[in-house]
Amino acid sequence: MAAPGFFTPSDMIVISRAAILAEKLTQQYFELSADHWVRDPYGIFTRKETGAVACSDDAFAQVVKYRQRRPGRTGRANEDAYAILLQDPNILRVLLRSSLHDLWTLGLFVLTHELIHIVRFREFGVDFFATQERRNEEEKLVHGFAKDILAGVSNTDYLLDLYQPHIDQV
Repeated sequence: MAAPGFFTPSDMIVISRAAILAEKLTQQYFELSADHWVRDPYGIFTRKETGAVACSDDAFAQVVKYRQRRPGRTGRANEDAYAILLQDPNILRVLLRSSLHDLWTLGLFVLTHELIHIVRFREFGVDFFATQERRNEEEKLVHGFAKDILAGVSNTDYLLDLYQPHIDQV
């Protein structure tokens, strides 16, 4: 892992592997079909890839929503799509300050949290453009789901307690 800046290629391998487990755990928890992530894919991007677009200094990641054309689909020509934007400098900075967690564990925690958001937007009709008050409530719910999903996974209890959602006042 390099100094705070951007993920290295080896860091991205760790993130990709964490994403696979996060997908499986989230899929099982919400009883999604085996091909859910194939039918409704999402993207993972880093700040290195997106530059200053959607840059955040106080988050590990965020979900973005965009419209995409899905070739071969009948019905709607354009569909909502989601991507997770990882804030690699923020993640790397935290890892440099602590010996209590590693990229695998933090990546699993962050990706699981963001995948829960995507599932809730797609499957449960949660409003992506909700008011700040509703977003605060949603953060608390998602954190609770993440706690349930990651219960018993090595070192994630510590992370879940450490990174309780900080809620902006309305």
